Amino acid sequence: MDYIKRLTSLFIFLLFLFTTTLTTHAKSGQTYEVDAEWLHIRSSPSVHAEIIGKLKKGNKVMAFGENSGWLQTYYHGGKAWVASKYLVPDDEKEVFLTDGLLSGYTIVIDPGHGGKDPGAIGHNDVLEKDLILITSLKIAEQLVETGATVILTRVDDSFVSLNDRVLISNQADSDVFISIHFNAFPEDYVGGINTYYYQSGKGLAHNIQHALSQEVPLRNRGVIQSNYRVLRDNNSPAILIELGFITNKTELTTIQSDSYQDKVARAIANGLIEYFWE
Repeated sequence: MDYIKRLTSLFIFLLFLFTTTLTTHAKSGQTYEVDAEWLHIRSSPSVHAEIIGKLKKGNKVMAFGENSGWLQTYYHGGKAWVASKYLVPDDEKEVFLTDGLLSGYTIVIDPGHGGKDPGAIGHNDVLEKDLILITSLKIAEQLVETGATVILTRVDDSFVSLNDRVLISNQADSDVFISIHFNAFPEDYVGGINTYYYQSGKGLAHNIQHALSQEVPLRNRGVIQSNYRVLRDNNSPAILIELGFITNKTELTTIQSDSYQDKVARAIANGLIEYFWE
């Protein structure tokens, strides 16, 4: 009798080990591809939960969490779950279920510097203000595609005072304020990305920094509290992002690329989705 009990226990353990090995471990922000002919989208992480949609083989889905073999994503503006054992990690970043997830939110994107204020000057006389504007417009485009209402504090090479940047955000009653910058340092070996907040933007800063660190190939320099005026005087949760060092030759090549700017835009959208929906 004891022998049968031990044999049964061993079988259950091996079965658990086998199924666990086959289960995809989802990483937040990672895109996965459906590897089954059809895959049910459910309202909660259970085979008994209501089926609210279907995916077919080759569809892409983004992870925002995991629970006992179920991947959490979003579907039609709400949380949804799919069985992760039918998903495989995908290197491409085509996202299937994020359309409209930022609908109803007003995001102020603040391209730093501009006009008479060039910001930092990098290698090959690259001006921070120019690189900021190019990147900010891509970020804005991505957020609009995800459903957000986007307000830019500048759309060309014009000077906007710090007070006016804050005023634009406060008058718009924005949900969040994101100031875009690039960094500089006398020594060209210094590099990486980091996000600043003052008070109310702490949670937002951590969400955005995490999403960026998952997406872009630069060093993660973390989240820092700082007393910048555009953060301190803002009524909305406000952050300032430094998206790399234009004084680092290798890093400058990277941050000037379309690929990098696309990754930044996608990461910020993903970070905002996690921030608003968590």
